[in-house]
Amino acid sequence: MQKSKLLLLVTLLVPILNGCAVALFGGAAATTAMVANDRRSLGAQIEDHEIEKNIEDWLAEDESIKGKYDVTIISFNRNVLLVGQADSVEVRNKILTAATRYPNFRDIFNEIRVSQKISAAQQTQDTWLTTKIKSRMLADKELDGHQVKVVTENGEVFLMGLLNEHEKKIALTIARNIDGVKNVVNVIEPYQNN
Repeated sequence: MQKSKLLLLVTLLVPILNGCAVALFGGAAATTAMVANDRRSLGAQIEDHEIEKNIEDWLAEDESIKGKYDVTIISFNRNVLLVGQADSVEVRNKILTAATRYPNFRDIFNEIRVSQKISAAQQTQDTWLTTKIKSRMLADKELDGHQVKVVTENGEVFLMGLLNEHEKKIALTIARNIDGVKNVVNVIEPYQNN
């Protein structure tokens, strides 16, 4: 039964991938490997995708806030993280209200800043910081870096995942010791090894 759910998920995700057949099948294999190695259940992974998509759709429907925010929505194990910028407190509150419409979320971490959108140069710097952090996490032998979701916004790093206490300390230490990181926000859930 679990394999059929995995196959269904891969089948649903394949159309999202663009490019030639090699990229298509390579992407599907990578997606399958990521899904299989994730500590979340397959159902949780699917629901996280659904949560993100629903919130994005609800925000797109609200004409009153169009063009007034730049927010990324991340769901991990039904915990929702909102990061980015909104033009006003009112816009930020509307985004938060839309996020709370999904009936089955566990918690919402509202990290939306009331400010102007960040520059393209800052976005590039954030991408570089995320890459450096993920690379160090993947290289660390005591941490399964695939279990950590890293999001960087305006020099702030947000960490999500299911980690035991030792792994969590390693992940936080790596992120805090990367040059250019202004702040690290911990949204990591405890993981009990069975």
